[in-house]
Order: sequence, then C-alpha cells, then structure tokens
Amino acid sequence: MRPTKMTGPVERGLLVLLYFVTVCHANELKDYCSMHTFDNLPVSGLRFTKEVVTTEYANIGAFKALHCCLRGYRSIEWYKDNRAYPWPGGESHFILYPESANQTIYTQKVRASDAGRYSCRARNDTTILEGDITLAVLGEKSGGYTGKPLPTYRPAAQLVPLGGAVRLFCEAYLGKVELPDAKNSVTWSKSDSNVTLPSHGRIAQHRVSREDNQIIGSYLEIEDITLEDYGEYKCEVSNGVDEEITLPAHVYRQEPQFALGLQNGSWRKSFMLGVLLLVLLISAGAFYARCWLPLVLLCRDKFAPLEENDGKECDALVCYHEKDSSLVIGIVIPTLETRHRYKCTALELSHLNQNWGLEIGPHAASSRRVIIVLSPASLANVWNETSVGAVLKQISSLATRSIVVATKELPSVTTIAKRSTRGCNDTGELSLDRLKILTWEEGGGTTGGANNRKFWYQLRLAMPPVRPIANDTGCQSVAMIVQANGKCGQQKARSRESLEVLV
Repeated sequence: MRPTKMTGPVERGLLVLLYFVTVCHANELKDYCSMHTFDNLPVSGLRFTKEVVTTEYANIGAFKALHCCLRGYRSIEWYKDNRAYPWPGGESHFILYPESANQTIYTQKVRASDAGRYSCRARNDTTILEGDITLAVLGEKSGGYTGKPLPTYRPAAQLVPLGGAVRLFCEAYLGKVELPDAKNSVTWSKSDSNVTLPSHGRIAQHRVSREDNQIIGSYLEIEDITLEDYGEYKCEVSNGVDEEITLPAHVYRQEPQFALGLQNGSWRKSFMLGVLLLVLLISAGAFYARCWLPLVLLCRDKFAPLEENDGKECDALVCYHEKDSSLVIGIVIPTLETRHRYKCTALELSHLNQNWGLEIGPHAASSRRVIIVLSPASLANVWNETSVGAVLKQISSLATRSIVVATKELPSVTTIAKRSTRGCNDTGELSLDRLKILTWEEGGGTTGGANNRKFWYQLRLAMPPVRPIANDTGCQSVAMIVQANGKCGQQKARSRESLEVLV
C-alpha cells in the first residue's frame, strides 16, 4: 500500500497562518508608500513623498522590505554597494516588487549575505534624487531579536515660523519578544513635561508599525504652532521589558525674513527676469546716451517760442580768421543753411585779435547769435590762458548771445574766469553765462564721427528754435534747397571770393 498523506489540524493551522502572513506582507508592500505622505508638496518636480529610513535591521530568515517613496520620477534604479540591480543570489536575494512601481524591493527570507548599503536613484528629465539605506542582519539563527531597540530613523531639529506646521518622525527596530506581558510602545512627549501628547487635535501623534510589529514608529504633527509649542520633544521607544531608548528633537522658531521664497526651479525664472531687466536697463542707457540730444532738440524746436519779428536780419553772424575760412565757408555755414535752415552772415576778422570785440560789435546787433571760430592759427599759435582769455572776455562783453567753436581743447576756462575776476585790467571780466563753448573735432566731416554729431546737436540747441518740417531727415527737399540758395546767393559769392584769396 502507498502511504497516505495526512493533513492534521496543526498543519492546516500553519498553512492558514502562512497564508495570512503572506497577505499581510503583500498589503504592506502595496500600501507603504501611499500612507502618511508629506502634506503640501509642490505640484510638480521630483520629490520624496515621506521620510527615507536610513538604517534597517532584519533577523536571519525573516521577511524584509526596503522602500524609497517618490513622486515625479521617470525611472528608479536600485544599487547594492554601488552594483546595479539585479544581483546574483550570492550577493543579495532582494527583488523588485512590481506593484510598487520600483519603489520597493523585498525578500521573503533574509540571509547574512543580504547585509550592505542599498541605494535608490530616481531621475526625471532634469533632476536626480538618491536615498541610501544601510541594512544590518542580526542573529545566527531564526530566533527573534530581544535586545535594546535599534533606531532606524532619528527625528531632526526643525526651524518653523510662528503659525506654521511641524512634522516629527521617529522609528526603531524591536524584533519579537516572546513574553506574554511584553508590549512594544512608542510615545511622544515634551521634554519639560511627562504628559504624553494626544492622538488627535492640533497636536497629535500617530503610531505606525511594519513587518509584524517588529518595527514601530510615530509621527508627531503640530499645526498652527504657538510660542508655547517651541522647545525640545522626545520620542520614547520601549520593547515592553526593560529596554527602551529616547530620541530627542528640537523645534526652533524661525524669525520672519524678507527674502523671496522661491520654489525649486523658480530661481531660473528670477535669473532670466534679472537678465532681461539688466538688458533693458543697458538698452535704455545706450538709447539715452545716443538719443537724448536729438530728443531734446526736437522738443525744443517743436514747442519753444520762435525768435522772430525782433528786427534781426539773420540767425547767426559767423566770425572767423582767414586761416579758418575752409572750415567756416566750406562746412559750418553751408550745413547751418542747407541742412538746418538757418540764415547766416559771415564776418572775416583781422589779425589783431585784441580788437575783435570792436570788429564784431557793429554787426552783432542785427544777428540773433554770434558764432566765433577760434583756433591756435587764428591766435598766431599762442594757445594759452592769457591769449584765449583775452578773446573770451571780448566775446562775453557782446550784447548778443555768443557761441565759441574751438578747434582745439581750450585751456581751463574756469581758471581764466577766476583770474579775470581778481585782475584789474581794462579788458573786463569773463562771464561764462554769456558764452556757449563747443569743440570741433578735426577730420569728422559734416556729420561723420560721434563727436561731430554731438557737436551739431549742441550747436543747434544754442541757436534759435526752428520748427521741424514733415519727413525732416537731414536731407532737404528740392524746393528748400532752391530757397536756401536764393537766400544765400550773396553769401556764396563772398565764400568763393574768400576761397580765391585763400588760394
């Protein structure tokens, strides 16, 4: 006869117990990362959804799971001692739990070779997060651990503003104590009080456990924190016999700060905004440096009252020495008349610069402005404070507003003015208020070169206002040129005569 396989009550009970243990482990693996997650996480980005337990313990032959609970990841890779999953049986018996989306690895029976440092590395398109878990295997046989509780997660001190919220977590491995009266416990209390904190309300603690109650922990949550809530808290874990540990954590007050609270990644937007702002400021500065004179001139010509019906015959009396005739006859007068519609009269001065004031005076009365071209050649190449100061004093004594066009940088005009105030000569004092001094850059042409463009704008600002005409771009219409030629026919005849004398 073949032996009959008998299934007694004990065997059936063990099978039922094994079934329920397997179901409990499956539920734990499935639900662990969905319970007790952080509140108020940012909407997007790669984040841990709960605390990463840094140290794990397991008894030989026991069930064990390791977790990295994340959100916003594209992939999760597991490593043991820097070696990527999967691992050979001689190195680790942990496998991935498929229903956890790679957040959990587990083994039904722990071996001594499973001990080591495990790492989970999660990434998305822009970020990488990594968590490290050190697994220690206890005992040489399947007997339960009965020693002092071993911390798996120590609570960290936190800096919290008044009215904010705080979350503290502690956890420890206790193993199984096979005594009828032994009962594991974990409680939170404030260090200056022995009163256990409540399990519900504004201040509440929530007990958690895993792996057949061999690992227990507790969350302490405080909402709308007050001044009395700041201080040290302690988490006390006991195995129900004579072994217990205390894990402290301090809650400090965070003072109000006036810094911008930037979410992760928003610094890039702030940086780009700052760069854009800087570019706009530089552009505005460059626009102002290049265009403020044209804008001021345009506004002046459009809105300032015109100087007309005052009995004057021309806008400018242009005075010059014969050695500066090419500049005056060839550039200054033609540009003022044809491009900017001013009526000019030329006056050639003698070699006796000490008498220039007397020569200019009779003609200045019929002009709105007097322009004097001053160069070292016109002063017999004596270009110092004395020679220049003497001419400037004569010009400043004219009744008509005057503009000095210097072909070379003038000596210190301020020094000349101070000396004339202290002096007692008969040339009078130098009044800078009656003079507009401009510098002409040689080789710039009519408008060529930034310095000469600035010169023409400054000269026009010193001249009487002229109403702008439509499409005035510096190139006058044919009718305007013909009109200007008609007005200045006599002047051009004098210009040709002066050029013949120069040749």
